[in-house]
Amino acid sequence: MPIRSLLLLCLLLMLLPKTAQAQEQMVGIRSRFAFSAGAVLGFGDQAAAGVVGGFRFMGVAGMDLEYYFNSVSETPSSTSTKVGDLQFVPNFNLQASIYFFRERAWAPYALAGIGVELGGSDRVNLLGGAGVEFTFLKDRLTLQVSLRFFFPRPVDVEKQREKMLMDGKPSLPSYTDYYNLETYQLNVALRVVY
Repeated sequence: MPIRSLLLLCLLLMLLPKTAQAQEQMVGIRSRFAFSAGAVLGFGDQAAAGVVGGFRFMGVAGMDLEYYFNSVSETPSSTSTKVGDLQFVPNFNLQASIYFFRERAWAPYALAGIGVELGGSDRVNLLGGAGVEFTFLKDRLTLQVSLRFFFPRPVDVEKQREKMLMDGKPSLPSYTDYYNLETYQLNVALRVVY
């Protein structure tokens, strides 16, 4: 019996330093829950500047909120039948991120979410994309570069196509006119993680 106890004690002592070392590394973006806030710039179909905030779960998944101050999207009329009226870059985004893996100083990720044009129209679209996150200062500062594509909601596309049919249009736009990679934005965000 004393030999088993001695072996168990040795095994526990061998594991303790590794556990303590692992806990030391769990700071910043790698913490169980990490919150961040910062500034974001968008380039592409529409240049924009705004603020971003969010949280991460152990550096592998997260949620973000973005708001852009200088949105210039115009509100289309409710009877508009232009395909372009459903393609826009919104000024408020809610998105989820999944990280594929995390190296010491960088991590690639995929994102998906929903965008809302706040203001008079409250138009909604979907977004998807990918990016890379670089970490600095013991994982307390991040620089994110991502490319996003914006798509209209299927319900909005069908409503517009139905309106065209009721107006007697002889031919309807194809679905590839609505769902393509023409409405995009390159984003650069700098955040402080705590």
